[in-house]
Amino acid sequence: MASYKIISADSHMCEPPNLWVERIERRFRDRAPRVIKNPDGQKGSFFVCENMPPLNISGAFAAGKTFDKAFLEAGLDNALPGGWDPAARLKDMELDGVEAEVLYTTCGFMLFGMEDAALQEACFRAYNNWLAEFCSYAPKQFAGLGLISLFDPGQGKQELERCKKLGLRGAMIWATPPEDLPPYSSAVYDPFWATAEELQLPLSLHLHTGGRKAGRHELNNSVRLYVASITRPSEIQDSLLTLIFSGVLDRFPRLRLVSAENDIAWVPHLLERADKYYRRWKQAYEVANARKPSEYFRQQLYATFIDDPMGLKTYQLADCTDTIMWSTDYPHQAATWPHSQEVIARDFQGLPEADRRKIVRDNAAKLYGFTPA
Repeated sequence: MASYKIISADSHMCEPPNLWVERIERRFRDRAPRVIKNPDGQKGSFFVCENMPPLNISGAFAAGKTFDKAFLEAGLDNALPGGWDPAARLKDMELDGVEAEVLYTTCGFMLFGMEDAALQEACFRAYNNWLAEFCSYAPKQFAGLGLISLFDPGQGKQELERCKKLGLRGAMIWATPPEDLPPYSSAVYDPFWATAEELQLPLSLHLHTGGRKAGRHELNNSVRLYVASITRPSEIQDSLLTLIFSGVLDRFPRLRLVSAENDIAWVPHLLERADKYYRRWKQAYEVANARKPSEYFRQQLYATFIDDPMGLKTYQLADCTDTIMWSTDYPHQAATWPHSQEVIARDFQGLPEADRRKIVRDNAAKLYGFTPA
């Protein structure tokens, strides 16, 4: 196998504990999310956010560590500074053979569960400002993804435009909207899709960003944690299929969407079923898409993964080599850091070299505008 630096399509920030307290608009200071130590007798560092249970965030910075109860209780004392310090981040990337990274939030996942639109919008603006400053340290190596609130798609459109001016390279939206808001098939989102298309900003649907209330307390219930972690890909699949069958991707053919940290082994099976029902039913049940669902996936939908050996055995069945992207997940618990090069050499054994290069480097470079050396 050839040896070259990789581009991680899904890495993460580990936000400073007081990011929102210090940066949110003054009128929201008392309600600002924050990280606190040992709340109510629980040991560790917990992210606390209005109307949500405290979340132990130790897994957010567990790369290269033994992830056990002792680590959970130690809190931020064990955190890698690369989570918030760009100079330290670049050193860790060099150690791991990573040339560039697409940067997702960590604590911001919880903020997608907020029910107060104004507070969510303020939290997202504060984060986007901070992330843009981080990325400005090394713009050729960092592609930051802003957080966009869609309670009001018009406000979301304005924030997306602001993210572009800040130098961010894409944005995150709900994996699924809340039950009491219009689904993604609604025309109310069309101006937002149009703006994302015009600005050439890919939109990401990442695990843990669904707006449905049922999923917000799962991380603090061990049984639901296991069940939800295993079955959660269906939430993003639902949204992607909704966008296809409602004709959104026809109306906005240059819109790009990403299923993030959601594995890829499901892609061939999902597309096979989608094409089958489209073929069987399209003359009886009218839908807005003009082409087979699989064609949209190959041209407009992307998927990232970390550890998915079944996906690497089956991706060719979906002919989606140009739209799947590998990631290190740094600095999270699932991260391959600092051994990403060895992991790739092991997991990608037997794959065509051209496919390997696309998946670990070229696809992300093309989607996010990196110009790798």
